[in-house]
Amino acid sequence: MLYVDVDALCKLAHWNVLPHLPELIGHPWDEIATVTSLRYRTQRCIEKPDGKKFHSTDAAASLVAHLELMAPIGMPDSALLAELAAIPQIDEGEAVLLSLALSSPDSKFLTGDKRALRGLAGHDACQKFAGRIILIEQVLGACLSRKGHAWLLANVCPFKQIDRAIAAILGSRCDANLESLKEGFRSYIGEIGGLYDPSMLFALNMDLP
Repeated sequence: MLYVDVDALCKLAHWNVLPHLPELIGHPWDEIATVTSLRYRTQRCIEKPDGKKFHSTDAAASLVAHLELMAPIGMPDSALLAELAAIPQIDEGEAVLLSLALSSPDSKFLTGDKRALRGLAGHDACQKFAGRIILIEQVLGACLSRKGHAWLLANVCPFKQIDRAIAAILGSRCDANLESLKEGFRSYIGEIGGLYDPSMLFALNMDLP
């Protein structure tokens, strides 16, 4: 199972990555789950984006459609949930999804929240997540490899500002060349991967050209 946080799903919806997500991460939609509350928030934003998680009605509509394909989440282990919720940088939804990921040996967690991962890296619970975290930079790196440089710029640039790291990688004029993109992704991924030994990051096949 792959658990995906709200932040990551919203960003991937704006960047038109959701239709390609199963092929990029190796999980069909019925093996992907998120918090139930996202469905209601997203539906409200189809008519009027909230300016926080949603800046486009098209992104909200895309996410609503894909949420229908996703698996329901179960109940998290109360002890794990309490342990993770006590980490200041991790919000309630992330704590739920992280605890669910730990409940199954093969489950992973996809996130765009580097602050949460830095908080997790400073906590004893981090060792439980070795090889089980996927970053949105890894997903976009896989997009670069499989969809190409032009596709990535065309789809991510219109809403690059919703993620500071991605905006920095793409450049102020959103015209970063292939080598700059590859180096940018590797740099951010390497930083998070080096926060803890063994690394929290799952070795997603990006196969950067």
